[in-house]
Amino acid sequence: MRPLRLLAALVLTAVLAGCGDDAAPDAEAVADYPTEEIRLLVPYTAGGPTDIAARALGQYMEEQLGQPVVVENLPGASGATAYLELISSPADGHTLSMTALPTAVLNYLSNDVGYTREDFAPVGVVTQVPSGIVVPADSPYQDLESLFEAARQDPGAITVGTPGATNTHAAETRRITELYDVPLTVVPFEGGSEVRTALLGGNVSAGFVNLSQDLLPAIESGELRVLAVGTEERLPYVDAPTFVELGYPELTQSTTTFGVIAPAGTPEEVVATLEDTLRSASEDPEVVAALEERYVPEEFIGSEELGQLFVETEETFRDVVGD
Repeated sequence: MRPLRLLAALVLTAVLAGCGDDAAPDAEAVADYPTEEIRLLVPYTAGGPTDIAARALGQYMEEQLGQPVVVENLPGASGATAYLELISSPADGHTLSMTALPTAVLNYLSNDVGYTREDFAPVGVVTQVPSGIVVPADSPYQDLESLFEAARQDPGAITVGTPGATNTHAAETRRITELYDVPLTVVPFEGGSEVRTALLGGNVSAGFVNLSQDLLPAIESGELRVLAVGTEERLPYVDAPTFVELGYPELTQSTTTFGVIAPAGTPEEVVATLEDTLRSASEDPEVVAALEERYVPEEFIGSEELGQLFVETEETFRDVVGD
C-alpha cells in the first residue's frame, strides 16, 4: 500500500504544481500589462466625435503603454455590434471599446441587444458633449417658451429632429412631453448632419442635437439659433439659457458622455492601469487640443464614476423607453 500511497502523493503534488504554473503566467501577464497589441473598438463610423476621440486617445495610449493601439470601427445596431465583439473577447485589457452614454444604455433598455451594463468594466471618460434645442435663423420661435406654447396650442404641429430614434436626444424630447405636457413629435434622422439639413430646409420645427464641433460653425454663423442647452450651468461658448433656468430643472440628461469600457471580469489592476492612462491623457496638452478643450471635463471622471453614470442613466430613462 505504501508504494501506491507514495505514487498518489507524487501525482497529486505534480497536479498542484501544474496548476500553479498555469496560474503564474496570468498573474505575470497582469503585472506586465499590456503584453500585446490593444484593440480599441469604435461603435460608429470613422470621422464622428467618437472616432476622433478614439484616435487621439489611441495614439497617447500607444506612447504611454508601449504597445500598438489599433482603432477599429465596428458600426451597426446603435453600437451593439462593437459591444458584442467586446464582451466576446478575453477580459485581459487587450480589447477595449469606446462608448457613448446615454445611447449605449438606451439601446439595451429599448431592445434585446445581447448586453447590459453588467457586461462592461468601466474605465473612464474621455469627453462630454452637451446638447441643446436649436431652430433655423428664420424660425418664428424666438425662445423656448414660444416653441413649447405652439406645441401646446396645436399638438403634433411641432416636430423635433433628433440624430437617431433611441438616443439621448429622442428620449429627452419624449421626457419633455411626459414631464411637462408639451406634445413634441420626434423625427429621427441618421446623425446630426441630417438634422441640420432638415432644419435649414424647413422640414422640422426644431432639432435636439449635440452642440459638437461639427455643428458650432452653423451656430456661430447665425444659420441656427440655440433656444436652450441641457446643462446645469450656461456654456461659455453658446449664447443661450439652460433648461434649468427656464423652469425645466429635470432636463439635464442630454449631454453625451464618451468613455472607454472593457469586458466585465477584466482584472482590477489592468483597469487601474488604463484609468491612470486616461487620467494623464486628459491633462496632456496635445490630447486635449485634439479632443477640443471645451469638451474635456475639468475634473477627470474615472472608472467608478463612469459606472455610476450607467446606473443613473438607467434610472432616468427606464420609464421613457422600457417597461
